[in-house]
Amino acid sequence: MQPAALVKGRLTLRVRRLRASLVRDVWAWAERTGRITSEDPGSRRFRRLGSGVSIGFPVASLYGEPWMEIGDDTLVGSHVSLSAGLLPGLDLGPEPVLRIGARCLIGRGSHVVAHESVTIGDDVFIAPYAYITDQNHGYTDPDLPIGVQPPLNRPVVIGDGCWIGAGTVVLPGTRLGRNVAVAAGSIVRGEFPGHCLIGGAPARVLRRYGATGGWSRVTPQVTTRENSMSLADPARTPDMINIMIVGDSISQGSSGDWTWRYRFWKHLREHDVSLDLVGPKNTLDNIRATEAGDDLTYADPEFDPDHDAQWGRPYLSEKDEIEAKVREHRPDYLLVLLGINDLFWYGVEPPVFEENLREFIANSRRARPDLRFVLGTLLQCRKAVDEADFGARVAATNDRIRAVAKDLDSPSSPVVVAETAAEFVAAEHTWDGTHPNAHGELRIAAAFADALSSRFGVGAPYPRPYPDVRPVAPEAKASID
Repeated sequence: MQPAALVKGRLTLRVRRLRASLVRDVWAWAERTGRITSEDPGSRRFRRLGSGVSIGFPVASLYGEPWMEIGDDTLVGSHVSLSAGLLPGLDLGPEPVLRIGARCLIGRGSHVVAHESVTIGDDVFIAPYAYITDQNHGYTDPDLPIGVQPPLNRPVVIGDGCWIGAGTVVLPGTRLGRNVAVAAGSIVRGEFPGHCLIGGAPARVLRRYGATGGWSRVTPQVTTRENSMSLADPARTPDMINIMIVGDSISQGSSGDWTWRYRFWKHLREHDVSLDLVGPKNTLDNIRATEAGDDLTYADPEFDPDHDAQWGRPYLSEKDEIEAKVREHRPDYLLVLLGINDLFWYGVEPPVFEENLREFIANSRRARPDLRFVLGTLLQCRKAVDEADFGARVAATNDRIRAVAKDLDSPSSPVVVAETAAEFVAAEHTWDGTHPNAHGELRIAAAFADALSSRFGVGAPYPRPYPDVRPVAPEAKASID
């Protein structure tokens, strides 16, 4: 006979094995049964769940399904978080917030957290434990804990065929082209072209594919004020900000000018601000020819000339066009110097001006809810000095600008005023009574730089006293007709 202890031990082992086998069988059954598929989504109500989709069980977190689109044959591993919106049950509007293409794979333990727009293309493979989001906490208020400050959103786009390595973090504002490979553990922010290998923290291009030379290594470059950008077409850096200058002739400038845009850009570069001036134009107004047109005769062309300024432009018309421009050029900041044409050419009175300004801001925010505004005040011009009534309308309009900025300012989309009129004297700072000369350009640039520095911590205040700058050569504006 076997000792009782031995028999009991063997029975206990068999029970443990049976129990373990039962647990594994039950868990395998739960995994099979608990999967969310297009054929059996359960109580989930996705905007679109393509055929052949499978979301593994258990999910870590899943909500906002009515604003999610998932393409055919996409597989999502277990313990993955997919979310649209900050909390369950929110109404996020008519458009999808999270789009995942066809034939994608999202690895175990990954998180895709969308608030405004995350778009993942077709055939994208995401390795385990990646984190992708279009939202960060704001930190503009130095007195509030960062965790309770209003968040800031920037859309994320991951192109077709990309590979996202394990443990990668994809931050707001990232745009990856087609077939980009991201090395494991990378921190990704910014725009990257297709067919390249990126990696690091922050990620940079390590290898690139060329049509003629195939794959080649990219030699690392030291980022300095002089070589980090190619001026008008700067290479993206993780901390780069997009600024669009919206204005009229005062901001566009004319033949031979430096422009205040140039002075502003130079100042920020000197304080190591990584920026890209964006917009649909890059030209000056050609005042030397009889027929209307533009030219590129900058006094110094060595800067980023992109902008959204045009001679004769008022808020009256720009309010209807700004939404499309913001959608296309994706500025982080709008620096706006408009209004004198509204009063002079279109006879707009201050109350109607205020309505147009409010509509301008609302339309801009429709394209980008977290947009930051810096509104310049109307400059003194000769007409405002010579005609008391017109001068009073300019002053009243500036009061309206300040009031609108105060009323519409918010933590998620700040609106501040650049006091461009404060140091600007028409008799000293214009070349024709309206348009700034070199000294006037400095004062406009300084007002915008001061506002960016004091409210947003971008750059530094413009130094005073102002430097002595040479005037535009008279022949630069002489008629050629």
